[in-house]
Amino acid sequence: MFDIWEHDDISYREQADKLFNLPAFQQSKTGVQQFIPFLGAGVSISARPVRPPQKPVSEPKAELVEETYKTVGLEHESAKLFMRMAIYLALCIEAAEKEYPNLNEDQLLDRLRDDISPPSARQLARLFANLSTYSGFKKVVDNLGGVFPKDYVNANERQQVDMLKRLARITRIADPPDPLTSITSYFESKVGRGSLWTNLSLVISGKKDVTPTHKLLAAAAKRFFEQPDVLDDFLILTTNYDCLMEDALDRIGVDYVALTTRKSDQKVLVRYSDTVRDAANLTKAISGKYYPANLFLKKSKPLAIVCKMHGCLNSALTEKDDGLVISDNDYVNYISQMNSPNGIIPSYVNTLMQDKPFLFLGYSLNDWNVRSVFETIRKKRGEDFSGQDYAVMWYVGEYERLFFKQNGVAILKTDLNAFTNSTVAVLKTLKDGNPALWGELVDKVHSWIQ
Repeated sequence: MFDIWEHDDISYREQADKLFNLPAFQQSKTGVQQFIPFLGAGVSISARPVRPPQKPVSEPKAELVEETYKTVGLEHESAKLFMRMAIYLALCIEAAEKEYPNLNEDQLLDRLRDDISPPSARQLARLFANLSTYSGFKKVVDNLGGVFPKDYVNANERQQVDMLKRLARITRIADPPDPLTSITSYFESKVGRGSLWTNLSLVISGKKDVTPTHKLLAAAAKRFFEQPDVLDDFLILTTNYDCLMEDALDRIGVDYVALTTRKSDQKVLVRYSDTVRDAANLTKAISGKYYPANLFLKKSKPLAIVCKMHGCLNSALTEKDDGLVISDNDYVNYISQMNSPNGIIPSYVNTLMQDKPFLFLGYSLNDWNVRSVFETIRKKRGEDFSGQDYAVMWYVGEYERLFFKQNGVAILKTDLNAFTNSTVAVLKTLKDGNPALWGELVDKVHSWIQ
């Protein structure tokens, strides 16, 4: 069954019940995870302040626009429409140049490194395009060169590219003109994998701005382990490179182990949280020793398992530990490795996924690579899976709507912060009705997220 739920139609009670393993949705035994959170890039940037709307630009006087039509000899409506839009956009570019006269894209690396949140895919695409002097706009300039008369455009290639970048920022069309995977593939071929790793580490590895959604999931894990007779681990899947999910678990006091697969030899890197007994020795004994198909985790009790499917940029890791999936080539190799004998996702994780629905958070499915991984992961649960997956999405494009319909995923049309706050509000109501069931957890989560 496929649905798009929004506003008051969203059952936050159901989401809270499943996330926090409440009796209404428990299976035959307690201590069984009901939802597997699946975190995308949107989770890590969800705490950013909303960008203020662009200042409106005064419209050109209608008589001046009409006079322009007559001056250049425009008669057809499509040509007039284009001219009218072009004049207004030119005024927008003029206003942007005045407001941000010193906007220097060459300083983007420093800005992203100093930002408290990890960069978005769009920002990374701009970064690596600048660092490799790559721009899809150069091709646009070349194509336009065949349209304009010789010497008509009195500007060099750099000036024309900068103008097109400004236009893309204003219209949000082709900003950037190429996907991150293509730009990083170009960067890697030109500069090298080591530089790709180093620059990603600079702008991601030191981030500590844990978002409300991270905190909600950490609280769900804590609640899970406070139940009697817990036998299973609590699985969290993520394609994010940052360590914000682990930081949130640390802050609320949940022991965990983080897993990612190294590219060089396809073996699993294992990192136990410092609070796990004998964490350093356990990590040393297991990390980088086993292929995904035969990984066995040593542990004395159930843990939160953070499976970092596209690699990790923990500050303790080096280029030798590279497991990042970011370029076109990375995605092709990743998908092919999924079906290899050794696999790429630990078999232990595959076991935890069996018969469990996913809760997708912070994803957009516009790119082929994300869709391919999504479909492959869902198949790992087996042909007979009949549970209901959910996705929290603020914007639902036509393609995403059809894709989710084909895959039976229900969409909760809201932003992540509203989803988190509404879920916590439900939890507070439940605690008010049965304080003994919750102890201090809900109050802690509520104060933590506010």
